[in-house]
Amino acid sequence: MNFHQMYIKNVYIILLTSCLSFKVFSQKKLFEKHSDIAFGIGTANYYGDVVPINRPIQSTLRNIRWNVSVDLTRHFTPRFSGNVALTWVRIAGDDNELEGIPLQETTFMRNTHFRNDIQELSIKGIFHIIPENRNYHKRSILSPYIFAGLAVIHHNPIAKVPLDFVGSEAIAGEWVSLQPLRTEGQGLVGYSETPYNLFAVNIPFGAGVKYKINRKFDLGFEVGLRYSFTDYLDDIGGNYANYNDLIAVSPLAAAMGHREYELIAANSGKNREAAIRQYLATNVNPAYANPALTPTSTFPEIFGKGSTRNGASRLDDIYLLTTFKLIYHIAPQIKCPVIQ
Repeated sequence: MNFHQMYIKNVYIILLTSCLSFKVFSQKKLFEKHSDIAFGIGTANYYGDVVPINRPIQSTLRNIRWNVSVDLTRHFTPRFSGNVALTWVRIAGDDNELEGIPLQETTFMRNTHFRNDIQELSIKGIFHIIPENRNYHKRSILSPYIFAGLAVIHHNPIAKVPLDFVGSEAIAGEWVSLQPLRTEGQGLVGYSETPYNLFAVNIPFGAGVKYKINRKFDLGFEVGLRYSFTDYLDDIGGNYANYNDLIAVSPLAAAMGHREYELIAANSGKNREAAIRQYLATNVNPAYANPALTPTSTFPEIFGKGSTRNGASRLDDIYLLTTFKLIYHIAPQIKCPVIQ
């Protein structure tokens, strides 16, 4: 073995020794940065103009939908991690659930309903309440945390066509997209607003906890609130448009923008006539309580242009996610030179 070969061999030995020493030292002294990937499934609840947040228990129990997610978390320090997540959320609401509720009579008469599938891409910072151990496989059995971040969403509210609708644009009872119909007259002459954007931003924040199953896997539970910078997840955010103005857009737009006098609710199948007559008898004329004196063809217009459509809400739309997660920890890799 010549001097050059001995020199190369010694260099490799030194590098290998240094690498192993560093690895041992890092295991004892330095935090091992690593990543985990998680798959989640859980519930989703919306709060807004159709599902009032001032009735939190009733609104939550009656409007539970679902969410599924996949996310990647990078653990940077014992206290801080970064997370990127893709989440599919379904939310829904129906004014007919408010039948007979005091102070909700006008909302019931509005008779809107919707369903919205939201695709959410979020970036969040995670703060671990209990610092993580230096080695991921020696992490605590329970690890609580809080998080906050920023997300971009794509959404598309849809609703069922009235059961008495007759026209070539849609079939009665069919689900149709609401934004192209401009149900509040958006973009029409005399209406200042343009159609709302199907992309929006929200702020996710909340808390969670992870339970260690074994060296590689955790179970997680997370509760997160999303405050959206849009009031149109439910297609409601402003005032009514005149029925005749919507007719100029299309008969379907008028049918979807003015649903007060649907006798059978398209989404729930409820018969609404008795409740409609009670509302008119109380607020317009007692004669409307008697079908013999006031057939449905005599019902007056009660929500004209400028009438508030979005109720008393002063907040943009909100949705709440609860998620159960299966988390897989990816072991960090430290590369060392190989002696040949």
